[in-house]
Amino acid sequence: MSGRTISDKVIDAHARDGDDTTLYRLVDVDAVLGPDATIALLIDDFERRGLSIWDRDRVLLANDHFSPPATAERADISNRFLAFARGQGIPNLMLDSGISHQLLVEHRLCQAGGLIVGADSHTVMAGGIGACATGMGATDILFTLATGTTWMRKPNTIAVRFHGTLPAQSSGRDVVLALLALLGESGAQYRCLEFHDESTPALCQDDRFAIANMAVEIGAKFGVFVPDQTTVDYYVARDGELLGTLVRPDADAGYERVIDLDLSELDARVAKPWSPANVVPLKDLEPVRITSAFLGSCASGRLSDIGVAAAELTDRRVHPDVRFVVIPASVEVFKQALRAGYVETLIEAGAIVEHSSCGACGGIDKGVLGADDVCVSSSNRNFRGRMGHWQSRTYLASPRTVARAAVRGVLAPDLYRDVGDQ
Repeated sequence: MSGRTISDKVIDAHARDGDDTTLYRLVDVDAVLGPDATIALLIDDFERRGLSIWDRDRVLLANDHFSPPATAERADISNRFLAFARGQGIPNLMLDSGISHQLLVEHRLCQAGGLIVGADSHTVMAGGIGACATGMGATDILFTLATGTTWMRKPNTIAVRFHGTLPAQSSGRDVVLALLALLGESGAQYRCLEFHDESTPALCQDDRFAIANMAVEIGAKFGVFVPDQTTVDYYVARDGELLGTLVRPDADAGYERVIDLDLSELDARVAKPWSPANVVPLKDLEPVRITSAFLGSCASGRLSDIGVAAAELTDRRVHPDVRFVVIPASVEVFKQALRAGYVETLIEAGAIVEHSSCGACGGIDKGVLGADDVCVSSSNRNFRGRMGHWQSRTYLASPRTVARAAVRGVLAPDLYRDVGDQ
């Protein structure tokens, strides 16, 4: 019998029964994550059934989609959500504090070896620090809020091994876009992507979050990094010590497939409309004139992303035909970017820096696209109508590529060639 993967071990550790031969296991969860837009869908059923939350301390709720609300309708949804959270006495109500997925990894509820579910698909991002986290629909989340449990089938696991040295102009976004090109939108359907970082130097934590975040774009149930010193350093910086459990796979773990990715060969990547898997190397892309650039979302709105953009825009200006919107992933990231001087640099260059929220990523507010808009974005999805009008077009790229395109006004194959670093 083969050894166990990370997700095997985490599910076994949280299962209420000792029979690992059954297809579905009843498992206890360590935390539930709830954004406003999706939690609002279950409130009526929750109250009609007279339910109560099994453990208020293990629930993190955030009004990230409508913060602040841009329409009266969304204000009503937000107010309903906030009334529910306050009425249930949720201590971890993160009011106007940023995107829920970023808030989760900033919070002590998220620990290595944990099993976390959320009412949004990008809950998977917590895998960047060694947790098994996944998104579920509102009905499933209602059940978990009331019982602290859910039914879960062990996914098969695909091991992805990173080795080599990531070039200076590339980032975790380019890594995950390369994986999307290889596997497609369903290549990891109901599987765990288990990331083994054997690169030199190891990927930084923000790059790992970017990769784990978009594992769900490949269809994955979990996208989890094998924890290492980078993981430990993150928890020590956040909590003062490591409180969770570093769950690692057995040496003989049974994998459905093993993928080796040499990061040394990875240059800038771009996903063309209308799929995050429609990926090409930037150098092979026909030049595309843009009207909009967006740096933000739970995929790539962290401090290093904003720092890269600020470095690219130092002593430069955003192209006059481009609106460049920057949204930090959380208020904490926003404050760090302010202290570092990044926000002032971006504003001086002509960028618009907005309050931490989901914003333009889901076509909600703060940079929604019109019919004629062409956008280069560091968000995670570029489906038709995702960021606004059905006829608008969105290209996905790394924060550095987004910033360079914002200055040039064109998403061009030679964005890096002019400085000799590609």
